[in-house]
Amino acid sequence: MNVCLRYHLLMIRLIRCDWFSIACIPLVLCSTQLLAQPDEGVVATAAESVDQGSDSWTQIFNLKNYTFRDLTLYWDNDGTIPNFTDDTDRYYTNGNGIELSFDPHLSQAFQSKFAISDDNPEDQRFGVGVAIKQRIYTPQSILSPNPPARDHPYAGHLALALSFQRADNNTHDHFGLDLGLTGHSSGAEGVQNWIHNIFPDEDDPVGWDTQLPGEPTINFAFTRTWKSEAANVGGLEMEILPALGFDLGTVSIAARSSMTLRVGKNLPSDFGPATLLGHKDHTVRVSESSDSKWSIYAYARLGVDAIAHDIFLDGTVFHDSRSAMREPLVATFSFGLITRYKGLYLGWTQNTQTERFELQPDSQTWGSMVFGCSFDW
Repeated sequence: MNVCLRYHLLMIRLIRCDWFSIACIPLVLCSTQLLAQPDEGVVATAAESVDQGSDSWTQIFNLKNYTFRDLTLYWDNDGTIPNFTDDTDRYYTNGNGIELSFDPHLSQAFQSKFAISDDNPEDQRFGVGVAIKQRIYTPQSILSPNPPARDHPYAGHLALALSFQRADNNTHDHFGLDLGLTGHSSGAEGVQNWIHNIFPDEDDPVGWDTQLPGEPTINFAFTRTWKSEAANVGGLEMEILPALGFDLGTVSIAARSSMTLRVGKNLPSDFGPATLLGHKDHTVRVSESSDSKWSIYAYARLGVDAIAHDIFLDGTVFHDSRSAMREPLVATFSFGLITRYKGLYLGWTQNTQTERFELQPDSQTWGSMVFGCSFDW
């Protein structure tokens, strides 16, 4: 049975887990309201709503003003699929998530307040994202019930990720807030044990009793991305997207930088591919991101992070826990392929990351899959 099938069975199992159901309550409550289709037309109804009391801050929290844009599914894994270069079960070993994107239909008054620039007001656009994301980390070997003290600790993190974004044709700002849990409540132990128990060719992880203890987490993230004018090279379009940002919170304190080069046909108007460890552009609908019905591009990205705190290596903030000697600078190189047809979006990425802690013997690789779609609910 291949790994893709395993993943889909895993997601079915997740839905049956109490911890996952509880974590999804905010997402379900939001989507129930936000995905509802108004009888008289989504855009017209939202526009009329925000025109009334357009200077009131309450409009931002009125779910009737929001309309659905996209659904996005994420899967990161360091195994054979989607990781083409290696087959491991260590460090950042798995990540998965589900995300919804919305148009907040801000009034003209609030568009002016939140605009990314004063130029070309008609080019300003805004987006909101709501996601549930999980990450799983393990030491170099999952066969020891008591891993070495300075190896990567067992760790899991489950988070409700909220984001607000603004953009024009050349610049994009992402503001993110993650509210999460570590420890048993993250569901990481249950997810990995379930997979490894179902499929006998997988080794059973035996060290989860040493995982980071449970505690709530909060983290804020900001990223600004710029986009160059598209150039034509041999009949292909090419863009460069530099980015700067930072994390601040109990999960991570870091300064981040990256440079992305993408080359292809009918490049979309978004600001780069969606990633689980990064973010998606919520300010444009997948089906409306290009004048053409389809687009395809390859991309390469180099990111360098200066890290002052990493909960998965430094240990939890409010409890004593295992830890490893964190490296202050970490570089990540990614290359991938993104394709879109109408409202369907599919991408694959191969990632290679330098050592994150002192005793890590070599770099790590993992693969990423992302699937997105635009549809009328």
